[in-house]
Amino acid sequence: MTTILYIYDCIQSRRRNARRVSFTKELYGFTYSWRTRSGVKQRRKVGLIEEHVGVESVADSTILVPEEYRPTFDSLFDKYQDILALRVFMVVKELK
Repeated sequence: MTTILYIYDCIQSRRRNARRVSFTKELYGFTYSWRTRSGVKQRRKVGLIEEHVGVESVADSTILVPEEYRPTFDSLFDKYQDILALRVFMVVKELK
């Protein structure tokens, strides 16, 4: 099974950037909360990494994606190409 390795870096990571936050939320997901009369409620919005089986975050800004999900992740990275520096590798064989 071939795996795709995505290594990315936010170009403007030092500055507060709404697009960077939006990208991170789409990729990793987030938890949001709201107040009701009975108390505070919370709900989790899953990201692409949690949504697809076999996708794993192996380090900061590095994820492994099975080849079958490549179009989904390519479209996400294309959407945010203005704020990301991206390198994509095809992993053919894992040594250890």
